[in-house]
Amino acid sequence: MMRKLSYLLLMLAACAALTAHSAGEQTLTFVKTDGSTIAFSTSGLVITYDDYAHAVVTNDETSATVDLIDVDYMCYGDVEPSVLKGDVNGDGEINIADINVIIGIVLGGMVDADTLSRADVKSDGEVNIADINAVIALILGQ
Repeated sequence: MMRKLSYLLLMLAACAALTAHSAGEQTLTFVKTDGSTIAFSTSGLVITYDDYAHAVVTNDETSATVDLIDVDYMCYGDVEPSVLKGDVNGDGEINIADINVIIGIVLGGMVDADTLSRADVKSDGEVNIADINAVIALILGQ
């Protein structure tokens, strides 16, 4: 039920965002949970949904299916470049060094606000073992 509600909210956001297109934006961008993006021109843009799990995005140039479970958010226009999710130390790589930073935070180490924000890999408002597990999963490609 919660998953369907999340997908429904995402669909409603897409509909609301279509109004923003009239303000002159030219790109619909899906930002995935891993920090990567998928951008679509809004020329002839049509979005349909199947079984609350996928968005089928079609425009004048292409058609693609987006797995909604992998979408963090979407917006019109360009997305500010961001640090790759799991890259806690901000060095452009996801590796054991990122896990070490999270361990330091969990053990009471002090870090700046940006690092603390990046350490919350699960985006649940806490930095804990779940974030360490999430980075391990990213390293292992899971």
